[in-house]
Amino acid sequence: MESKYKMLIGGFLIAILFVVIGVFVLGFANETLDIIAGLFGTHESETWTSPFPDYGIPGLEDNPIASLALGIGITGLILVLTFLIGWLVTRRKQKTS
Repeated sequence: MESKYKMLIGGFLIAILFVVIGVFVLGFANETLDIIAGLFGTHESETWTSPFPDYGIPGLEDNPIASLALGIGITGLILVLTFLIGWLVTRRKQKTS
């Protein structure tokens, strides 16, 4: 296997490790800004409605497996988009050379 594919797979596995840590360890922690905002008596107001409010799938907010699947899926999507953009930039540079 080429070294670039080994690096790609290794990077993806490390990213998945961070997703797992985020879901199972940090996912249940209170957000510092929410705590401080509560001390000042403020509340949140949405300027844009996210497709995944509060970083969860609507109806499955408290399900860690659903959160893990969402995190892995989004991580994979970002990886694919990043490599697609890199491929397009490389291809454009090769055409202009």
